Order: sequence, then C-alpha cells, then structure tokens
Amino acid sequence: MASFAWMSSPQYLAQVGHGFGACSVVLTAALFSLALGAGWAPILVVLGAGIALAALKEFVFDVASWGEGDSWADSAMDFGFYVLGAAVGTGLAALALHLAPR
Repeated sequence: MASFAWMSSPQYLAQVGHGFGACSVVLTAALFSLALGAGWAPILVVLGAGIALAALKEFVFDVASWGEGDSWADSAMDFGFYVLGAAVGTGLAALALHLAPR
C-alpha cells in the first residue's frame, strides 16, 4: 500500500498553494480577456504585476527581520513555485485563446 505521509508536510502544502494561487490569478485574467475579447494584453499585465509582487513579497517582506524572517533559500523556492504556477496558467491561457471561437 502506498504511503501518503508526504502530503501532510506543511512545506508541500505551501508550495502547492503558491503554484495554484499564481495559476488561478493568471487564469482569472484569461477568463476576463476571453469574455471581453481583449486578447493577450490583460493576461500579460496581470502576469507581469503578479511576478513583480511575488518577488517583492518573497525577497523583501519574507526575508526581512520584521517580516517572516525566512531564509533566502526558502524565499527562492516559494518564488519559484509562484513562477511555475504562473507558467502553467499562461500555458492554459494560451490554449484557451487558441481554441476560442473567433
């Protein structure tokens, strides 16, 4: 029988949350873009702003002693999962824009 003890790890839960959070923000922008027929512009604006805000949060707030006090390695891993989630969301947005009726 398989062991799923790794799923109870708080680090695993945090990385899944970072990835799904970034993915959902990009996909929400894609839904509005499809509904309004606006193309890539809203998606790219949200993607750029999201990555900039994630970097600010991880490398300024979380590393600071008055913030969470994380290490640079923890913040880099968190930021990496933000970027990974945003990349998956951008890929799904590209697929949605490609398949959308014109």
